[in-house]
Amino acid sequence: MHRLAATALFLALAAAAPASAQLEGRPALDLSETGKTTGTGADTAFARSVATRYAGGISADSIRADLAAQGFDCAADGTYCTRAVMVGPCADGWTVDIGEDGALGSTLQRVCMGAAADDE
Repeated sequence: MHRLAATALFLALAAAAPASAQLEGRPALDLSETGKTTGTGADTAFARSVATRYAGGISADSIRADLAAQGFDCAADGTYCTRAVMVGPCADGWTVDIGEDGALGSTLQRVCMGAAADDE
């Protein structure tokens, strides 16, 4: 029984290894532009870093696993992953949309609530 469990664990680790190996040496996601979006938030350092990090045949499952490791929460259907950080009365939200064909879209948006946001 222990041998079967060890074999299953080994196979699971082996299946995950190529995904992390594909991402080694790639630039990290740029989460530095908090609150610095324009328009839809699509033309940001974050969007460019997503395109660079996941270029070249990275599977959608590997992208979701990598995003989860970086603090993103992925939707149950896997079509997008988000990360939100509160900064005072504002929330900076990073979103990566993951298409069935592997196409990626990404945005960074700041949403502020309350009168305190008007003082900024």
